[in-house]
Amino acid sequence: MYSTPTDGCKVAHIVTGGADLKYDSLSVIPLGGQSELGQVLWVITYGGEILIVDAGVAYPPEGLPGVDLLLPNTNFLEANGDKILALLLTNGHEEHSGGVFYLLNHLKVPRIMAPQFVSAMLTQSLLEREEREKTGKRFPEVDTIEWRYPYQIGPFEVEWIKVNDAIADAAALRIGTPEGDIIYTSSFKLDQTPVDKRLLDVGRLAQIGDQGTLLLISDSAGVESHGYTPSERSVLAGLSKHIASAPSRVIVVIPGTSTHRLQILCDLAKANDRKVIIIGETLIRTALSGALTGNLNYDRSIEATLEDLGKLKDKEILVVATGCEGDAMEVMRELSSGRNEDLTVKEGDTVIYSADIIPGRVRQMSVILDQFLSRGVQVVYGKHEGVHMPKHASREELKLMLSITKPRYFVPAIGEGRHIMHHAQLAMDWGIAQANVFPLKNGEILEVDNGVASMIGTIEAQAVLFNRDQGERVTTFSVNERRSLSLEGVVTVSLVVNTVGELLSGPSIESGASGFLLSREWEEMQDELKGNIHELLARARKDAPPIDVAQLRSQIRDSVSKSLRAKLQAKPTVQVIIHELAKTI
Repeated sequence: MYSTPTDGCKVAHIVTGGADLKYDSLSVIPLGGQSELGQVLWVITYGGEILIVDAGVAYPPEGLPGVDLLLPNTNFLEANGDKILALLLTNGHEEHSGGVFYLLNHLKVPRIMAPQFVSAMLTQSLLEREEREKTGKRFPEVDTIEWRYPYQIGPFEVEWIKVNDAIADAAALRIGTPEGDIIYTSSFKLDQTPVDKRLLDVGRLAQIGDQGTLLLISDSAGVESHGYTPSERSVLAGLSKHIASAPSRVIVVIPGTSTHRLQILCDLAKANDRKVIIIGETLIRTALSGALTGNLNYDRSIEATLEDLGKLKDKEILVVATGCEGDAMEVMRELSSGRNEDLTVKEGDTVIYSADIIPGRVRQMSVILDQFLSRGVQVVYGKHEGVHMPKHASREELKLMLSITKPRYFVPAIGEGRHIMHHAQLAMDWGIAQANVFPLKNGEILEVDNGVASMIGTIEAQAVLFNRDQGERVTTFSVNERRSLSLEGVVTVSLVVNTVGELLSGPSIESGASGFLLSREWEEMQDELKGNIHELLARARKDAPPIDVAQLRSQIRDSVSKSLRAKLQAKPTVQVIIHELAKTI
């Protein structure tokens, strides 16, 4: 049994809105993952002690140039670092565990606990980080949990419960507190034909529900889908059809942590006599951890490396790729623009995008599809092609979770704003009183005191903007500056002429930080701009020498600006540099 400390310790006074965290009450606070996809982090406090649940990242929308990742705000945790008991992880997806390194760089976390696959993957990452950075800093070891075992951590009793997802060893949590049991579903769906044959532990969840659930925190991202989410196994037919019919190389882009999708692709590679080449650090780590823990099983004869690309026939190649931090869209962008360091697509290739198109990136996907088409590459994507299925529970599964856990209070979690609100309404339609449903925003504090739940205030929770190259937080000023450049950019025209207007060198046209740089129209536009500059020079030569360099510079600037505005709807800053050399006799 947990005994209340007598030292009178309190959580630091950084709660805003005139509220404070009571020592002998339960507080539940999301620091990420509410009204957004990814960046999941929950804080559970009681008796002046803190549990952290998950530590994820999110991928930025298009409007944040120079930002590679969004991370949960840790100011509250940093101010209360001595009260942190443990970090509890529920799965290996980037949106749930991708922010662990950032957390460990800012906090002293005495204990990390996770299921076997997550533990193996994270341990591998921590060892790689220690070796690469060589700072002497040692990260804490990751404890591998046993399913259904009750771990006593301070005033909390924590239990991991199996759920289905697109990844091995996905878990929900039961967090026992002096106020009652919290069930945190994490990302889940009810898969009755799972790839790994491990079913969601409905029996244990129902057991807890029969004993009385204080609070259910449940995945909301799939609430707009009616019925049930199809099994992960349902992508097998679509992927099989497109891989079997592909005339040349096949490149399948998947989220970097999807062990079940990787297992299916390995099986299909064997069936179609193709070798598997894996691209992307996260995906390689997933494959290694999956093999080590028995969650990825395949015939090793299908293994190949990048060095084998030139040795194998195109029909024998199946590339499975992901981007940095497992971002599937990033590698699509690199491949379509010819900027991927490992692989260059060519005419006849088939690219299968087996992942979600994250909201805020739909326009980006349209540009990517056009670029692939211009390279003669066929692209297959979307649920209608049967090559991707969501990992989040649909409405009937969400109702089932409510029915078996029977919560007194309910918090919809893990989703954009509309998902959260739709899930809140679904819970009320199911039968939970409106006063007992709390669609929390990041930073809002839900307190349970003597069995009564209420909102008591907020803490700082604005997302941290992270840049990989800088290795740290990005200021709002630098984001605004980059946004301005990405929308407008700079075009520089350089040429060398003599005093009578004869062209000695150039014109060269360079563009930096412009949103139109990757478009086909820009490549064609450069020839047109150079032609216009030649015409302006010809007119200048007709006038009596010497030429008026200032006037010529102004004419070129106006001509380039008008052309870009008319053809590309772009308004970059245009600078013209003219070097004038004396005419030699």
